[in-house]
Amino acid sequence: GSLYAPNVRDRLFNRRVRRLLESFGDVPLVVGGDFNAVADPRLDRSQVTSGWGPGGRTVPDLCVALGLVDVWRVLHPGERDYTHFSRAHSTFSRIDYVLLSESLFSFARSVTIAPIQVSDHAWVCLDISLGDRRVAPRLWRFPRDLYQDEAFRSYIKT
Repeated sequence: GSLYAPNVRDRLFNRRVRRLLESFGDVPLVVGGDFNAVADPRLDRSQVTSGWGPGGRTVPDLCVALGLVDVWRVLHPGERDYTHFSRAHSTFSRIDYVLLSESLFSFARSVTIAPIQVSDHAWVCLDISLGDRRVAPRLWRFPRDLYQDEAFRSYIKT
């Protein structure tokens, strides 16, 4: 599944996401998206803070409750890389994740964070191998209709 979490503390949203994921039972999960929360305040922010921020402990709590693994962090322990740039604070943070059920983790070959380019977010790409079948990452393509959108073109030029 994919999600976009609010950028404010929203316990109701977090409970709903957890209940939805729990409703799948023992089905292995792949959950990715913009969680708007850091998993580790010391490693996942360019300016180290002691607090968790508005997202609270959303990511680590979800991982513990559902047996999920933050693939990037496990394959890159101690490394700093970021998926979001906040213009308001001039800081980087890692708030976009791919989480896997522990039973799927052994199939993960690599996970990378791309450079932040058009958006204020970078994409996270998981390369996973399911035996003889190889699932290749799909590359994001720029929406063609935005080339004709004058407001968007003006925004990009600034």
